[in-house]
Amino acid sequence: MKKLIILGLLATLLVVPQQAFSQNGIELSGYTGWMLGGKVNLYNGSLKIEDGQNWGITLSKQIAPGMYAELMYNRLVSNITVREYGEPPYVFTKMATQYFHAGAVKELMSEGAIRPYGTGSLGATVFSDQEGHNSDVWRFSVGLGGGLKIFLSEHIGFRLQARMLVPLYFNGLWFGTGGAGVSTSSTIVQGDFTGGIILAF
Repeated sequence: MKKLIILGLLATLLVVPQQAFSQNGIELSGYTGWMLGGKVNLYNGSLKIEDGQNWGITLSKQIAPGMYAELMYNRLVSNITVREYGEPPYVFTKMATQYFHAGAVKELMSEGAIRPYGTGSLGATVFSDQEGHNSDVWRFSVGLGGGLKIFLSEHIGFRLQARMLVPLYFNGLWFGTGGAGVSTSSTIVQGDFTGGIILAF
């Protein structure tokens, strides 16, 4: 199942008509920023994925004037903090949150050095316990955001972005350490604010 999801995301650009690939416009972007990990409710408190520095990479291919198909990878590693009513908060484990998404970018102004844009994506989110207590948990997720591309030249620019990321059916997730554990009871909303360099080909 995991391999099928990844292969499906990687195949997204391959199903675009070949005519589109003759229009030029490949952009490779590496970025970093600050990600809001989000919080979910427990039956007796809350569980928070702590905010932290994230990083990622995007590969975009122009398919029409001002329109790009895009593949995205995003990663955050941070602590999970549990707060139970009447008890001091404690770190439950360290977890990596990874996004594998395919989507589209629409530039609102496709000419000029400064190009505002909107973006939407969908794919898989993987929650990986970094301390080895649990197996990876995969969830379908969606993303929605916007930002600015600022080109210094034909081939080099900057990309600034704000984005909301929502893993679906986060509820029911169980984190356990042997005989003890916590389970969530609601969905989670994450988001990030990032900046990076664009290499255009």
